[in-house]
Amino acid sequence: MPKKDCFKPEDLNPRGKWLLAEKEDEVARRQGRLAQELSWRRLAIIALGSTLHPVAAAATEITIPRPHGWIGTVNDWMVGLGVAFAVLGLVLLVFAWRSLRPGEVTSTARGWLLVAVGLVPIMVLFLCFSYGLQASSTVQGCGACHTMTPFVRDLENVKSTTLAATHFKNRYIQEDQCFTCHSDYGLGGTLAAKLQGLGHVWRYTTGSYTVPIKIAHPFSNLRCLRCHGESQKFLNSDGHPKDAIPDIIANKTSCLDCHGPVHPDQKQAARQ
Repeated sequence: MPKKDCFKPEDLNPRGKWLLAEKEDEVARRQGRLAQELSWRRLAIIALGSTLHPVAAAATEITIPRPHGWIGTVNDWMVGLGVAFAVLGLVLLVFAWRSLRPGEVTSTARGWLLVAVGLVPIMVLFLCFSYGLQASSTVQGCGACHTMTPFVRDLENVKSTTLAATHFKNRYIQEDQCFTCHSDYGLGGTLAAKLQGLGHVWRYTTGSYTVPIKIAHPFSNLRCLRCHGESQKFLNSDGHPKDAIPDIIANKTSCLDCHGPVHPDQKQAARQ
């Protein structure tokens, strides 16, 4: 059987070569348009998915309604009152300026100036300080520094088995989980925690910290016992025999020896 000759482009005449080149260009243009169209469709699908994902996630979450008579949180009111007092101060300054007369300061102007320059700024500063004091106690406040990102990420991970994540996802502590566990009792404990927090901000801002970061002092069992000490689960647990409780209170035996790890290993968490 005779063997067919294979087609070779170089065997064509000049017009055939030109038509072949035009055909190849047309095929390339179609492929380019098709690839571009697919790319745009892919981008549209990704964009649509990213838009619908929060909606779908929100739809699966339970929305707890606010109690009857809800008028906002303390922080909401601090922000609102701070803005209101700041606006009031500006308005009073305008009234004080309009009450001034050339060559003399009337008693009315003195009164406006006293309130606008003295009392109102003090109220604004107090509200700003109170708001900052409360905002720095939140988990978001603790996570503002990137060195704390692995800890906050693990805290909010529902699949994590660390002690911090277990407390957070089961709401053993209702709010301000980081601050609650890392501060001591009463006003003294709050002030000490805030002063230490200022030190953390200073070292973070100036870069005078070392990694991996470590807790400054051994964790006191009293911080655990503040919530668990009088619970029946703690008192009646086989792991907490009566004769061992004095050693737990005296910090001779750490709660974390049995109930750790509290946080993930920093090197492993950084890779996640």
